[in-house]
Amino acid sequence: MESRISSTEWPSVVVPRAVQRLLDHFFSLMDTMTDEAGSKLTTDIFTSDATFISSSGTFKGSLEIKQSRAKAWEHVTSRYHEIVKVYSATEDGSDLLMIGNAVLVLKNGKKVQGDFLGRARIERINTPDPRMSFFQAWGDTGPMIKAMQES
Repeated sequence: MESRISSTEWPSVVVPRAVQRLLDHFFSLMDTMTDEAGSKLTTDIFTSDATFISSSGTFKGSLEIKQSRAKAWEHVTSRYHEIVKVYSATEDGSDLLMIGNAVLVLKNGKKVQGDFLGRARIERINTPDPRMSFFQAWGDTGPMIKAMQES
């Protein structure tokens, strides 16, 4: 499996390796077109009461987060997220802001590439098994909408 964080620039604040692996796994799941990706988000990534906000909507708790991936592949055949740079708002690395790049290939054959921002709040930061209690992504969906309208 290809790493989403192999060339990431990390902040001077130490972000534990387990948190780095959590972020890598999260973006890998976001790029995986399987029915089990939503389930894995709830078992491997998020706390049971987490909030996940994306361009698809706001999802709270395990059941909604599990179902958040149901329509993720409606217009997309592949996607790849990569984290370019991470900033920390806290000294323990539990509140992170990420700048990333995403590449999507649409079902109509068009390829869309763009930057995104993401914010993650991490619980159990200093354990081998950290989890996200909050994740929000921001990105310009305009190019994707335009590309979907083209034949």
